[in-house]
Amino acid sequence: MRPLSGFLALLLLVPSLGAPHRDDEKRRQQSESDTKLGRDYVTELEKELKLSEDAEAIARVQRIGSEFAEIANTHHFGATYGDRDHHKFEYTFKVIEDDDVNAFSVPGGFIYIYRGLLNEVESDDELAAVIAHEVAHAANRHVVTLIKERSRVELLTLPVIIAAILAGGQAAPGIVTAAQALQQSLTSGWSQSAELDADRTGFYYMTKSRFHPVATLTFLERLAFKEKTSPRIDWGIFRTHPPSSTRARKLIDLLNENSIPIERSKVTVSFAAVAEKLEDGVLVKFGGRSLFMLRGSDAEQRSQAAVAALNQFFDSVPEAFQARAVGARLIGRNQTLVEFTNDDAEDPVALAGAALEAIKAASFSLSMRISR
Repeated sequence: MRPLSGFLALLLLVPSLGAPHRDDEKRRQQSESDTKLGRDYVTELEKELKLSEDAEAIARVQRIGSEFAEIANTHHFGATYGDRDHHKFEYTFKVIEDDDVNAFSVPGGFIYIYRGLLNEVESDDELAAVIAHEVAHAANRHVVTLIKERSRVELLTLPVIIAAILAGGQAAPGIVTAAQALQQSLTSGWSQSAELDADRTGFYYMTKSRFHPVATLTFLERLAFKEKTSPRIDWGIFRTHPPSSTRARKLIDLLNENSIPIERSKVTVSFAAVAEKLEDGVLVKFGGRSLFMLRGSDAEQRSQAAVAALNQFFDSVPEAFQARAVGARLIGRNQTLVEFTNDDAEDPVALAGAALEAIKAASFSLSMRISR
């Protein structure tokens, strides 16, 4: 059996939800029940998965994951969907050798990250954003509400239903029907409410970590753009539930409400200016697009200053007209981005004109790839 796909598949196998503010003993029993159910499920699941043996990748995921496990267990932000009580789990983090851009969590805090996702994230910040999102799904027990909304499954029948799913539906007719309903929920994508709550809770986890919360936004923006422009690519994380403009706007609102600058350049390569040292000078690029070349004995120093100025400029999401050339100098939002010299070209003014066109094109491309 191939594991179910999707950013949130396999999260739907948890006991039922009681009223908020249950006593500590009841909450502990619920958490233990989640853990037992999740452990039983992953025991079967891992028979079908190819787990990674890459020590470096495993260490990276576990290092980041352990930080969010501690944060989730020591901080409670109140779910807008799911269980509003604070549940604590002994989270585990594993890597799957599969090219899907995917991740999922199983009840009880069992988190799985695909190799394809590790290859797709552009920073530890973006990986942290995905892990925080998955931890939030487990911590807030989103499956409980989903089961209540979509099925009348009783707690005692859930293990039997899980067995029916794993056995391919070979069970009593009533159990098969419930299993099919649950499996349909798994493969039809997650509810918008659960996604928004995981985004929100994951965001607050990020604010308590050493990672930049804007990475949640950049990861969704970038993959959403690729999904839109490359419909034949099998983006596992978005196969059934692509990121919506609503989710992106809410993340932007959260960043603004918490006075966190939206500095995409700090957490990505796609949305950042970089300097690349070559034999004949230093090439300055933005998002892989060449902007201009600096030469001379001080080229490296000037390129670093230009990169800092360009990142500040592009992080502001400028309009193309907000960049201009004044002689050999490039101006962006009334700040100098770079000034060309005779070391850079025989005609620095002409170089400034060419660089201006490249920056305008980069600005337009940026505006097409992000959310406002």
